[in-house]
Amino acid sequence: MSGCYAAFDVGGTKTALLLADRRANRLGLLRESTSPETPEAVSYRDGRAHLGVARHMVSLLRSALLEADCPSLLGIGIGAAGPVDGGDMRNPPNVGATGEDRPDRPGPLYVPLVDPLREAFGAPILLRNDCRAAVLGEVFFGVGRAVPDKDGLFLAYVTLSTGFGAGVWDGGHLVTGKDGNAGEVGHLLVREGGLPCGCGNRGCAEAYCSGSGIVRNARARLQEANASDDARYGVVLRQLALEEACAEGVVPADDGGSLGRYVTPRRVFEAAEAGDPLAVAVIDEALRAAGIAFAGLANACDPDVVSVGGGVALAHPELLPRIDAEMRRHLNVRPPQVQLTSLGEDAVLYGALVLAQQAAEGRLGPSVGS
Repeated sequence: MSGCYAAFDVGGTKTALLLADRRANRLGLLRESTSPETPEAVSYRDGRAHLGVARHMVSLLRSALLEADCPSLLGIGIGAAGPVDGGDMRNPPNVGATGEDRPDRPGPLYVPLVDPLREAFGAPILLRNDCRAAVLGEVFFGVGRAVPDKDGLFLAYVTLSTGFGAGVWDGGHLVTGKDGNAGEVGHLLVREGGLPCGCGNRGCAEAYCSGSGIVRNARARLQEANASDDARYGVVLRQLALEEACAEGVVPADDGGSLGRYVTPRRVFEAAEAGDPLAVAVIDEALRAAGIAFAGLANACDPDVVSVGGGVALAHPELLPRIDAEMRRHLNVRPPQVQLTSLGEDAVLYGALVLAQQAAEGRLGPSVGS
């Protein structure tokens, strides 16, 4: 073996690592929960930093290299939950509690990634927001795999997961923006003064249609239902949340606050399928927000295809026709084709593999897997 590439997908709840050889043959794959932050932040740049995520990544990669018996690391690619700032995540709203600022410790909160891995391995590294990485995965391994002329591709990748964002490939190049954060469609305003978002604003699409947004919306509605003594509203979701709590050995009070802690996206979807009006309302709001955001993306970037991935979308592909229908209500361009990604949960990993080759060879990655 002449060496290998390392590709990371650092998400809000899970971190995945793919090792591959020069021809993109898989040498190893690890998936673990995204490590929580170190207990105390350290001074960093114009704010502070948590180092636990990078330490976890270093540990994962060392184990994977040892297991694969890889003699040299050619390059590292990272697709990480945004926003990204240089080699770091900056105030990421969906990685632990890092998006929450504290008045006694003002300034941005960073999650350094590039420098800690470079110091540990000495390999060249490229970092992109996870959706920008995923659209590279689509270009070279998914939608565009069989298309020799990448200049003729106009596609977007959207993730419906813990967060909600997009990446865009526009006729031969990746759309990045001045700071590398182009495609933050999750923070398009869909409702003035609406639900709070992890970014600190209100009414963002992500506050309604991401996994975290669905949960927050359902919890808020449970509390409202409890205050209004409407026993019918949310009864199925309450029961499912109670089952979730009991499975953990807890018997919480039957109120929106205590019981709400055991609401999960899966339970909200189950309750909606059972006809629970509270859960149905939450899912309806999620679909409307997603459709508006998809329309904003399509109107701004005019892709031929919108490929959709992320845990929520992959678990519920039946949502896509309804999102597509809502999107079409707000379009001013020819509608793109909305489809589930063929790369499954590995879209970001394959994009990070392209980034690893770019880092190693200093050029775009059509030869990955060739």
